[in-house]
Formats: sequence, structure tokens, C-alpha cells
Amino acid sequence: MSKNWFSKEPSTQMAGKTAMIMGGGSGIGKATAELFGAAGCNLMICGVPEQLCLDTAEEWRAEGYNAIGMLCDGTKQDMIDATIEKTVDEFGSLDYVISTAGIALPRMNAMDTTEADWDKIFAVNAKANWFVSTAAARKMKELGTKGKIVLVSSARGINAMENIALYSTTKSAVMGMVRALAVDFAPYGIQVNGIAPGYVMTPMVEKVFAEQPKQQEYVYSRTPSQVKMGSLEEMAMGIFFLCSPVTDYTTGQTLIMDGGWSIQ
Repeated sequence: MSKNWFSKEPSTQMAGKTAMIMGGGSGIGKATAELFGAAGCNLMICGVPEQLCLDTAEEWRAEGYNAIGMLCDGTKQDMIDATIEKTVDEFGSLDYVISTAGIALPRMNAMDTTEADWDKIFAVNAKANWFVSTAAARKMKELGTKGKIVLVSSARGINAMENIALYSTTKSAVMGMVRALAVDFAPYGIQVNGIAPGYVMTPMVEKVFAEQPKQQEYVYSRTPSQVKMGSLEEMAMGIFFLCSPVTDYTTGQTLIMDGGWSIQ
């Protein structure tokens, strides 16, 4: 029987490569870093606040992973460029770039939003993903690396809900970004994909549920799956899958991981 990708654990083919994880200090980003570290990848844990990134990197070093942490505000091009340069200087490569950073605003009707609201949420949820992706692609092209970029959007970019119009709009923008950048980067062997989580018990969702208990009841009632909340580990595995060698033919796609919301 001829050998195929089933013949070898994909993660064993990732050892020694480098993953830069924006938002890697907590939530989905931290869970993702753990998977890449366990696969033998070098880790750049970046984002805000700085101490969280430094502490998380120290935690992974204690586990035996090769990790460093660094402050990186994704809305600042110079900070992104500096983080990428530091990553390459430290590890000699840049193979995977994952952006999990994102914010939400207090729930409000779209008619009540302001220009400041628009600027704040688009800066983090859309602008930062664009800056990170394009800067990473430039470096991958320079290095001759057939790299993989994964952006985290949200199932709310597919199914609208009341009073989160700005958030949904930014996440739809990220899904469009995945498709558009995949086309532009394809000639250089760089893939761009994404995941769209539904409700996952991240610190941001915990805060929402604590402030609005009825929202949790609503989410549970609307989720077709018997599993009502996604786990950080499952989301991280989706990202890991899109970076693994088994998805070398996959680009411009967003993996929807939402317990069935989007099929209703």
C-alpha cells in the first residue's frame, strides 16, 4: 500500500517550525499555542497586555516548549513589523501566523452607534488582521516560505443577531479578507484560512454571560447541537488542522465551528 498522509502523524511534520500567535496569551490563542508547542513548534506569543504574553511564554517554557513573548498592538504597523522581525531573528523562520485578537462592544442598536464605536472595533477586529496578514506574507515571501495564515472571525459574521451589528460587520469583513488575501498570496505559496467560532467560553463570553444571564439561556436554546458551548481546545484544533500538512490544498476557507447555528 502506498504511503499517504495517514501514514504519518501530521504534527510530527511541524516540529522545528515557527508559529506567531497574536492574542496568544489567553483564550483560543493560548489553547492554540499549547498545541503548536506540543508539536515541537517555536512559539511567539504576542498581543496585549505585554505582561500576559510574557507570563504565558514563561509558562510554556516551563513545559519544555521553545517560546518567547512580546507586546504587539495589532493596530500599529510598526509594532507588527517589529514582532515579525523579532520572531525571525530568534527562531530563523516564520511558518504559521495566527490572529485570534478581537473585541466586542456593549450591545446596542445600530442606530445608537457612533463614529468612535466604529473606529474602535474595526481597528482591532479588521484593521489588525489586515496588518498582521500582509506583514506576515511579505516576510514569508522574502524568506521563500510557503506559510499558512489563520484568522479567527465569528459565526456572528454569518448569522446576524440584534444589537451587535458592528461586531457582526467586522467579523464578516474578516471572512471576506480570508478569501481576498488567499487569492493575492497564492502565487507565493502562502495559504490563508480562518475559523468562525460560535459561543466558546472565553473570558469575553464569560463577561457577557455574567452581565446578561438571559443571553446564556438564549444561546443554549438556539444551539442545535447537544453540546451547547464550544471548547477552547476544539477551536485550537481547528486552527491547528488548517496549519497542518493535511490542508496544503485548502485556502480561502473559513471553518464554521458553531454548534449548528449557521445551518438554521
